[in-house]
Amino acid sequence: MYSVDNKAGRLIEVRLASPLPAGEVDACIARIQGIVTQNRHGAVVCIELLQVDVLAPESAEKFLEMMRVQNATVHRTAYLLPVTNAILGLQVERLIRDAHNSSRKAFRDTTSLEAWLVPVMTMVEAQQLRKFLSQLA
Repeated sequence: MYSVDNKAGRLIEVRLASPLPAGEVDACIARIQGIVTQNRHGAVVCIELLQVDVLAPESAEKFLEMMRVQNATVHRTAYLLPVTNAILGLQVERLIRDAHNSSRKAFRDTTSLEAWLVPVMTMVEAQQLRKFLSQLA
C-alpha cells in the first residue's frame, strides 16, 4: 500500500505499508517522479515507513535508482522509520548511502525529522508537514 500527495508547495508526502507489490512500487515511483518533474523549484520529501516490514530487493533497487535520478532536484528527503524494525533501518540507511546524496536522512522520531526538514521549507510547507506527521497511525 502506498500514498503520494503534494498538498503544499514543494512538499511531497509519501506513506508506504507492507505488503508493497512490485506494481505498486512502480506506480509510487511514477507518481513521485511526476510531481518532482512538474515542480520547477525542486522537492522536499517526507517518506513514512512505519508500516513497512522490509522492502523486497527488487523494490529497493527501484527506489535506489529513483533516488539517484532525483539527486539534483530534491532539496531534502526524510525517512521516518519504525523504532522496532532494525532490518528496515539498515536497508534504508544502505539506500541513502548508495544514492550518494547527503540531503537524505533517516529518522526514528518525528521531532528530529521535523527539525531537519523545516529549515528548508516555506511556512505553508512546514504547516502541511506537521499535519502529515500528526496523522500517523
